[in-house]
Amino acid sequence: MTNEELIAYFKDQELPQILRINRAITQHEVADAVQRNIELLQHNKNDSRAKHRLIQIMDALENPYDGPAIPSL
Repeated sequence: MTNEELIAYFKDQELPQILRINRAITQHEVADAVQRNIELLQHNKNDSRAKHRLIQIMDALENPYDGPAIPSL
């Protein structure tokens, strides 16, 4: 997926406040995180971290994680 396709995907997307990405990651303030990563991606086209995080958020929106949480100690 290209950077432009990722940015277009999130342009009009309804984003939740909190999103469970996987067993170990819960993203709070999803809209702020998406905006921040899009800005990073626009400033540096080769920023693989921002692109990776946007892809993780996109995957979590399309396929929500519904497995067990990490047990508390």
